[in-house]
Amino acid sequence: MGALMQEIANPPPGANQQDLARAAGVSVSTVSRALSNSPGISADVRAQIIKLAQELGYRARGTEASVRTARAYVTANVMSGGLVAFYGAVMAGIAAAAKEAGLDLETRLVQQTLDLRRAERDAAHRPVDATLLVGIDPTPEFDTLFGARRPLVLVNTFDPMMTHDCVAPNNFYGAAWATRLLIEAGHRHILHIRDQIRWTTLQRQEGFFSAIEAAPGVKGEILDIHTDGDAVLARAAHRKKAGEAQWTAVFSVHDNGAIRMIHALEDAGLSVPGDVSVIGFDDLPAAAMMTPRLSTMRVDCGELGRQAIELLQRRVSNPSAAVVQVQCAVAPVTGGTIAQLS
Repeated sequence: MGALMQEIANPPPGANQQDLARAAGVSVSTVSRALSNSPGISADVRAQIIKLAQELGYRARGTEASVRTARAYVTANVMSGGLVAFYGAVMAGIAAAAKEAGLDLETRLVQQTLDLRRAERDAAHRPVDATLLVGIDPTPEFDTLFGARRPLVLVNTFDPMMTHDCVAPNNFYGAAWATRLLIEAGHRHILHIRDQIRWTTLQRQEGFFSAIEAAPGVKGEILDIHTDGDAVLARAAHRKKAGEAQWTAVFSVHDNGAIRMIHALEDAGLSVPGDVSVIGFDDLPAAAMMTPRLSTMRVDCGELGRQAIELLQRRVSNPSAAVVQVQCAVAPVTGGTIAQLS
């Protein structure tokens, strides 16, 4: 916090909360809570931020753009299906960070994507300062509704046109890391289970093939389970049992696919990791319930939510700021479903 006390030789006129946060070395939400007298900030930190605000010529509240209200749209299918634990944790992180920042958050469940007519009706009925799309991939039409006057942050997805701020796990490097763990265990032919095609899952696929291509003599192939997944997995397991498949390890795009593959292999008379090694992604609660525990890659879902609120604060505080795409690190979770080949 030493930077808080530094004298600023040439303070920018009318500094905003983003300027204060940058000078103080803290988050925008911390500055916002300190200036609004919200709980959770120590008296010492609050006094230091107020002093810095005076030094930088911070505009009085009422002239400073800040996030007071936000609306989060999340797809109903992920909040009631196999990914409910993942998105529940993301939403818990968003809610906690919003409460800490004194932000009034409203959550709406929608179908696979956001109907812009629905968004327009919601905005007319109850305008908000900013919007979150959680697990919803952007479309070009979003640009007609969301912009400088109606900030948007994407959560657990990416915007390939780099129009909107977004936050997601580091899917590419996480998938490459998971694949390398199988390669380092001696596997030379690896199956990648792919499910619904989204920007996030495509990044995991690209990370998989990046690791494959970097390892001489290693082969990779894709098994798509988006349609009739259990039957597809059963056929793949029986082909493996019959000696018709060469792969010895599986990297699944998510833990649900990994768990379903383990069940299919066991039903076919194969063991994990005795006959086939398996690693998943996300570290859902079910991964710890498996025997042996599923090897996987952990995503800090709560941090995704917290970063989303940070991006909202930043965007409303400084609408002209460069678009930011935040990638949160993932980490391997050692389980018992990877065997070392001789």
